[in-house]
Amino acid sequence: MTALRHLADLAGLGAPPFTGAVFAVLWLAPMLACSPLADWLARRVFTDTPRLGAFRGLKESHARLIVGIAIAWVLGGFIEELLLRGVALQAVAFVTRPAVGVAGGETLGILAAAALAYVLHLYQGRRAAFIVSQLSVLFGLLFVISGNNLWAAILCHGLYDTIAFIRFATGKSRYSKFDGSSAE
Repeated sequence: MTALRHLADLAGLGAPPFTGAVFAVLWLAPMLACSPLADWLARRVFTDTPRLGAFRGLKESHARLIVGIAIAWVLGGFIEELLLRGVALQAVAFVTRPAVGVAGGETLGILAAAALAYVLHLYQGRRAAFIVSQLSVLFGLLFVISGNNLWAAILCHGLYDTIAFIRFATGKSRYSKFDGSSAE
């Protein structure tokens, strides 16, 4: 086995993609159902408005929306999940397991990945970053309950972002008004 294949297996990419797809599709409904709750909580914790000007182009044309969705699949779906679940969650879980057990290690890994997601999304403002960190906990739970199948988290994240981007672009998201093009 090559070193690269071994690393992919360690990250959760060696798990069956079909099984990951099943988990992803089943998990998408709870993700979408929890989004309003994450938003509600974030609005109570942080009063600053989200800074979503980076997503303004999604509203300008169908082509930009499609390109934006493709970028989201690569950056959010694949790279973010590889970094947050495949590396950070598993590293924290591995290091802490001897002291706190398997469930404790996985819980700490999920929380560490969520904290990292918060930091990575601060360019959107604290409120938006807090929403992302809450959703990151759900992606972490998906990763764990799917048996560390990174494909489940990648596919669910990509599907979630696709829906969010379409809602944002069509003005159906409450956050569409925070694209920097109008008074906030």
